[in-house]
Amino acid sequence: MLKFFKHNYLAQQIVVVVMAMVLWLPVFIMKPELSTGENNIPLYNLLIYIFSFSPIIVKIIVFAVNVVSMFLFNSMLSANRLVSKYSSIGALVFLLMMTSCSDLYTSFPFIFACPFILMAMHIMFLIYQTDNPENYMMNIGYFIAIASMFYYPSVFLMIWVFISFLILGFREIRYSLIPLTGFLIVYAIVIGLAFIFGDVNNILESYSLFFKDIKISFDLNYSDKIFFIVSSVLFVISLLRILSNRSSDKGSNIRKRVGVAIVLTLLSIFIFITHKPLMSNTLLFMMYAFFYAITLSDIKKLRLANVIVMLMLLYVLAKQYLPLYGIAL
Repeated sequence: MLKFFKHNYLAQQIVVVVMAMVLWLPVFIMKPELSTGENNIPLYNLLIYIFSFSPIIVKIIVFAVNVVSMFLFNSMLSANRLVSKYSSIGALVFLLMMTSCSDLYTSFPFIFACPFILMAMHIMFLIYQTDNPENYMMNIGYFIAIASMFYYPSVFLMIWVFISFLILGFREIRYSLIPLTGFLIVYAIVIGLAFIFGDVNNILESYSLFFKDIKISFDLNYSDKIFFIVSSVLFVISLLRILSNRSSDKGSNIRKRVGVAIVLTLLSIFIFITHKPLMSNTLLFMMYAFFYAITLSDIKKLRLANVIVMLMLLYVLAKQYLPLYGIAL
């Protein structure tokens, strides 16, 4: 199976899209009401409001955004030499991890934010190799600000930016101020528009409630706990293998990118255990997919890896389809 996805031609891309359609089919069959939420505004709530007349359109848009993110994720890995240039393993693992939640509806806010987070990651991986990194740093702040307007916990990614700048060698305070300025510009525009056309107090109160409601929790059902533990163990194994294999890399580029990704993974763990519902915080599973894809792309003995990927696929299929028959894992 993995041997097939070690290439990135049209056939592999079609297969991944078909797999995405199969895994997302239950989302279109089940018809729970799509609602806005205090921790999803302003852009997510606006989108739900605009298409409130047809929830099916919202689902189609979410599915399309997820497919775009899937290929963005794969391209980001390839462009930064983290996987083989012609591999589609990143898209496969991203798909499986992002559909690991049985109730995908709760993941909609993050799915909308995901492309912007991926673009911020891509810029972060590249800026220290450019002659004028200041020209691109502002974009990181823009993307994170937009992402946080779909998925509130994305605001914590500004912490990731500041720590990553230290890892990448941008230690002067002026560098950190550039993405922060971009972040604040977007929010100034949104708050200004809300002041003119809406109720700015709703946005401010929503943020206030979000930060006041941060509590450590591990409230998962039995199957989700097992999945979280197993996926975390696989992450640790993947990380150790990556660090050992890349330690002698001819340059420091790969190590710096992995270091930046580790910081984001640690932050995503914090987000996961402090924002309910927990399984909607699929930033963590996206970062797990990041390390899985690198490991699977490099691994030579595919037998065990194929078994693990097949078991993951069967688990996701069960999580998505069994609820149609009234069975919940």
